[in-house]
Amino acid sequence: MDSLQEADELNKKCGIKMFGNVTVGTKGQVVIPKEVREMLNINPGDTLTVVTKHNKAIGMVKSNSITDFMQYIMKELGK
Repeated sequence: MDSLQEADELNKKCGIKMFGNVTVGTKGQVVIPKEVREMLNINPGDTLTVVTKHNKAIGMVKSNSITDFMQYIMKELGK
């Protein structure tokens, strides 16, 4: 199975969607892909909360949605 098929399976099973690669700049900055910014309605000046899992994965959640995100995670863990 190639990585594209694996990414598709991850999306189907877990709702995790991959949007490609980004490069970390010298100041630690990354550019969020336009498709993601549009999908999540992320605009200049918005504040994001950075989350990690098992020191392997990194993600960002709009800070004004963090409570909803945490409730969603707790619900998913209860499955």
